[in-house]
Amino acid sequence: MSDRQTTELTTPSGKKFEVKTYITARERNTLRSVLLQNFSFDSASGQTKSGDINGELLEKSEQKAIEIAVVSFDGKTEDVLNRILDGTSDDYDFIVAEANKIANFKQPK
Repeated sequence: MSDRQTTELTTPSGKKFEVKTYITARERNTLRSVLLQNFSFDSASGQTKSGDINGELLEKSEQKAIEIAVVSFDGKTEDVLNRILDGTSDDYDFIVAEANKIANFKQPK
């Protein structure tokens, strides 16, 4: 789906990044699966069970959101996630928030 529309945004430090204007249902499901892997359903009782939601799970979901939503960072399409991770935490948090808006995805608090 390379014809998808994108928009350019600017991080707090002034670096430009390009994000998709929407994600597909397939991409959304991939993102959800990061969090849902920690849940199970007991068909006998009809209850949903969840394991502990920890920092590693949150980090994985943030990084997956970046991988899915961000097309380029600071003018380059290569190694986007790692270059964002090597930047400032303010930029990272800003980009994660924008990626989550696009995914219409709420992170656990």
